[in-house]
Amino acid sequence: MAGGLERVYGTEEDKVNCSFYIKIGACRYENKCQRIHSIPPISQTILFKHMYQNSPMEVAIASGNAVSQAGIEEALEKFENFYEDVFLKLAEFGEIEDLIVCENIGDHLVGNVYVKYTSELFAESCFNTLQNLSYENRPLQMEYSPVLDFSSAKCKQYIDGTCQRGGACNYLHLKKISTKFKKSLFNQMYEEHPEYREKKEKEVVEQDNLIVILFRKSPKKHKKKEKKSNKKKSSSSRESSRRNSIERQKMINDWNETGIQNVSQAQKMMYGNNMPAPVYTPKVSMRTSPELLQLQLQLAALKEQLAAIKMS
Repeated sequence: MAGGLERVYGTEEDKVNCSFYIKIGACRYENKCQRIHSIPPISQTILFKHMYQNSPMEVAIASGNAVSQAGIEEALEKFENFYEDVFLKLAEFGEIEDLIVCENIGDHLVGNVYVKYTSELFAESCFNTLQNLSYENRPLQMEYSPVLDFSSAKCKQYIDGTCQRGGACNYLHLKKISTKFKKSLFNQMYEEHPEYREKKEKEVVEQDNLIVILFRKSPKKHKKKEKKSNKKKSSSSRESSRRNSIERQKMINDWNETGIQNVSQAQKMMYGNNMPAPVYTPKVSMRTSPELLQLQLQLAALKEQLAAIKMS
């Protein structure tokens, strides 16, 4: 039952929740929609409703009407000024992952601005600070958005240049902005807030260190390349291949102890003082072959059966 609900959640088969609101963060029926619009209590993404004010020239562009080159350049300059102003202001609250502005002219999407932060904490700081404030003498209408993946919210036909609905489309038509200009804003954000980049680099280093600890091989002892040492090495390797069962078991236990120590170090890096209680598992070596492991399991089962027979 639960699996079936998860499968249909947010799709057109979902008769309870509005799929358009979940995908796009807005629905043309708004409060009159017969399905639920569940505003998340917190999210990485914040929606500023109708924040951007389109000029008549921009409405004509969104509607697909013919516009002069001078008109296009004027509209682009107006939008870039807005984008830069808003981007750098919102970057004061945390690292921005993306900032998009809708070109749609439908009542539920016109002028909508979405900002996605790299962390919910950044989004919460922005939301709490900007509440009840205004932009260009207009109160900000803010809410947390369920949209975390803009790729599913964008109109694929618009991207391909084949959307027939124009600005009235219910999927997102994003205002175009040059990649170079957008990249320069991200660079400026990191210059003004170097702590964002330092935090990201620290996370990468910690993740790399964790991987190294988990998969680190035991250090190899370097021996002098002499005939005598080579002879000893080949002799010891032949002896190891002929070890009896007790010695092999001792080797397996040693490998397991090394693995447990490595995992313990990794847990300390991840959890610090809040490291969870250790979970003890049977000592099975990662180097044990499947055939040997199967024999060990069968032997354990036989021992249990013999013990049960003796008790009876």
